[in-house]
Amino acid sequence: MSKRINEAPIDYGTGRERMASDIQKKIEDKDTPLSDNPALDIDIDGDGVISSFEEKIASKRFQDVVNKVKEYTGLTDISGQSSLMQLQRMLAQAVNKVKSIENENVEYLQNLAVDLVKKEMSLPDDAFQFDAKLNTGMGQVDTSKMNKQSSEPEDEDVIKQFGVKSDEAEDDLDDFMAAFETFDMEKAKRRFINSLIQGASKKGHYMFALVEDELNRLDPSLLNLYGVLMSIADLMYWIVPDEVTQMMSGSGEGIQGSEEVDDTTDPPTIKAVGLFFPILIHELLKGVYEVIGTQGLPDDPKSAEMVMASQDTLPYEIWDLRLGPVIWEKFIESYPDDLFEDDLREIQNYLFSRFSSLTTSEFFEVAKEIMKGSEKGKKIVKRMVDEINEELRQYDYEDAMSSSDDEEDNEGFKDFLGGLGIDLS
Repeated sequence: MSKRINEAPIDYGTGRERMASDIQKKIEDKDTPLSDNPALDIDIDGDGVISSFEEKIASKRFQDVVNKVKEYTGLTDISGQSSLMQLQRMLAQAVNKVKSIENENVEYLQNLAVDLVKKEMSLPDDAFQFDAKLNTGMGQVDTSKMNKQSSEPEDEDVIKQFGVKSDEAEDDLDDFMAAFETFDMEKAKRRFINSLIQGASKKGHYMFALVEDELNRLDPSLLNLYGVLMSIADLMYWIVPDEVTQMMSGSGEGIQGSEEVDDTTDPPTIKAVGLFFPILIHELLKGVYEVIGTQGLPDDPKSAEMVMASQDTLPYEIWDLRLGPVIWEKFIESYPDDLFEDDLREIQNYLFSRFSSLTTSEFFEVAKEIMKGSEKGKKIVKRMVDEINEELRQYDYEDAMSSSDDEEDNEGFKDFLGGLGIDLS
């Protein structure tokens, strides 16, 4: 296969709207955290040419975001400086109105967010504890525990953690090269999984539509206000220069939510903070997917820590938010149709964990087929689903999901994670 790149500029369709020039340039120059990811290094058209798949993802995502803004604001053209000023005014008005309503219904909305996430992800009641907080003030979200920049380990540490642990290497140079190749592949895998997690949890920004009746009882204008708020916020990730966005994230400015997993509790606690209800849902989803996707990290804790320090950063997260939703769409397009039925939706959790647990070589082989949308990719996913279903049929799934009242240990949760391939011991 030819290794030349099939140049394909950003496709704006017939619209006049444009992303910030530096964002477009980074995408077209393959200068983003996902540009060199093996999962996107694919021949889309079957012509033997490696295509600039990242540009196709960005083109689709930008058009989706623009269409959302038009849908909720009623505007037909959002290009130009005057339109930007109008959007900023609409955003400011929406923020004030939303906070006025939310401040009167904080506890209700916190509980509603948790219930919605548990329902949509088909989570057993005893799978997680949730600590969901709406940030009722307008201060910054605490970003002290977030990695502002990538932290790369010393060469000696890479060799120690990822070097050949036997006599397989013929000499020290082979061991050296193998260690860094292994580390690079683990980082690339984590990068792609993070984009999937952000893409999956990004849907939380618009899941408010699933609780329309509940929100209408609080205020009939709330649904559209959330739509205006979230769609314009999404647009800002594309039209504000990347340099400005990165600088703001580094200082904590503009960060509207955070999540962390407390694994010292039984079951673990998903702690999420959101400035608004849709952002709180997003952060809760992200926390759950983080736990389910832990199988994607190396088994050795030190190695896993090194990979996360390198990849779990705010600058990278911004690009995951931009491109992740389309990557996640491609992922779920490979699902068998019956996986979207209510009684089978929990299988999606098992599938994500099973996919994450593949070795790096297997992972990228499957990921490429999924991103291409190939029949081979769909067959692989179907086989994984069939294997999961067979394993669940071999023991009483319903009993495994329930905990006994007279047992101190939360066996329901342990069985849930055990089914996902996650060992807490």
